[in-house]
Amino acid sequence: MSAREGVLVALLLLMFALLAIGSLQRMTLTYDETDHYHYGWKLLHFDASRGEDNSKMPFSMLNTLPRKVASLLDDGPVRRRLETIEFGRHVTVACALMLAWLVYRWARALYGPAAGLFSLVLFVFDPNVLAHAELVTTDLYAAWMTALAVWSFWRLLNHEGPGVWRVATVSAVLVALAQVAKYTCAYLVPILALTALGHAVPTLWALAGEGRWRAAGARCLAAARFALLYVAAFLVVVNAAYWGLRTLRPLRDYEFASHQFRGVQEWAGPVAGARVPLPEPYLQGLDRVLADERGGANVYLLGQSGQDGVPGQRFPEYFLVAWLYKEPIATQVLLLLALAAYALRWRRFDFRRNEWPLACAVAFFAWYFIFVYNFQVGFRHALVVHPLLFVLAGSLLRAPRELSRGARVALAGLLVWLGVSTLSYYPHFLAYFNEFVRDRTQSYRILVDSNLDWGQSGRYVERYLRAHPDASLEPERPRPGTLLVSANKFSGLLLGEQFRWLRENFEPVGHVAYAYLLFHVTPEALRRVIDPVPPDAGDKVN
Repeated sequence: MSAREGVLVALLLLMFALLAIGSLQRMTLTYDETDHYHYGWKLLHFDASRGEDNSKMPFSMLNTLPRKVASLLDDGPVRRRLETIEFGRHVTVACALMLAWLVYRWARALYGPAAGLFSLVLFVFDPNVLAHAELVTTDLYAAWMTALAVWSFWRLLNHEGPGVWRVATVSAVLVALAQVAKYTCAYLVPILALTALGHAVPTLWALAGEGRWRAAGARCLAAARFALLYVAAFLVVVNAAYWGLRTLRPLRDYEFASHQFRGVQEWAGPVAGARVPLPEPYLQGLDRVLADERGGANVYLLGQSGQDGVPGQRFPEYFLVAWLYKEPIATQVLLLLALAAYALRWRRFDFRRNEWPLACAVAFFAWYFIFVYNFQVGFRHALVVHPLLFVLAGSLLRAPRELSRGARVALAGLLVWLGVSTLSYYPHFLAYFNEFVRDRTQSYRILVDSNLDWGQSGRYVERYLRAHPDASLEPERPRPGTLLVSANKFSGLLLGEQFRWLRENFEPVGHVAYAYLLFHVTPEALRRVIDPVPPDAGDKVN
């Protein structure tokens, strides 16, 4: 790495850290963070029991480490600061920086220094990454560990010479660690299996065609040994992460909620008394997540609560629409350009060795989220594919010197657009919508929930109410005046009927932190749509 390149990388990583930390200091805790933090704290004290929880994971222990350090200090401002959940967010930022470094190094290894910097810029100025890099949740951890798992597997597939078992062990451990980051990472098992098949089949076919059956059998035997290594690493890591709580419990003793696990239990039949070599909270959580996912959620898209107005009915186009509106337009254009340029120059690349692991993971997750996934409560669930896409986008600059002056100007313009678009929302990255939403008070018409309002805007709401004491926050009954209502409640996602009168008759005239909508309702306008309400009929909620 040249000195100039090193400085640019350092500046980009510093920019990311400053943006994420500056934002987290202004955002109140989201709805899920407290639960994630408390489960991590329990685990850190050797209590892995779940209770009513389902999706909280051992990686949340990382966010509680500052609190553990604080317990060793004397009482004072430093200790009190370290003990807060808000300070625990800094750990997620640190992990996001390591993910940023991985994106840069991976793209650089595949396509060169310019590509590495390009992929890093896409990562640093992605508002969705920034939004979740500052939270005590598992979405960023899932993206980080998925990228590490696919990267390490890519290294293993392409390793030649001595030291292959060392590379395999690192990969096996990283894939196992991903399983305790978020349950979405369980899909790494079929992804990596497909990746291995796609990588090996051409070689095996060639060996078979040459009649070299012994060589083909040796490769299959080596693959089986590696598979056993991955299984062993999985069992060790998962048991260690949950402190081995009630591991080796008989399968028949579980009371599963998902039809998948109940089906396994029934299929086991006579051998249902076999002991499962996994801790109970891991299997219990996976079962509950599957049950919740198949059961769906209160889904909202483009003004509708559920497909065709049926509450809970999944939208096949949910993540496609979310991508269209939540991902910066410049990033979308750059990814399309990278795909087109790759197709035109495909002979220059070694797809099977390099791009296949990335493409396999992206394609699998795209299929899963579009055609299978029912729990459509946020674009954040698709964050796992972002780092992989950014690495692939680096192929656009595999040969930067071949770009014409016009192409370079256009590329620079798109990167400037990306930066301006993302920074225009600072520090409200979670509520980001791209320029397809021209009026930012209208974002609720596209998506709500953790795409727009996840409880992160409390400080801004309090500040507005202090400055406007006559405003009413989410009044229980219709009333005139200045009203402030969360996007979730106004859209009908929460308290569907309470604000129906407002939703069907009035348009927001402004917003507070994008997540809360402002309305000016005159007595005359209210009188036209509903019986008048005395001014003192409902107290303000401040």
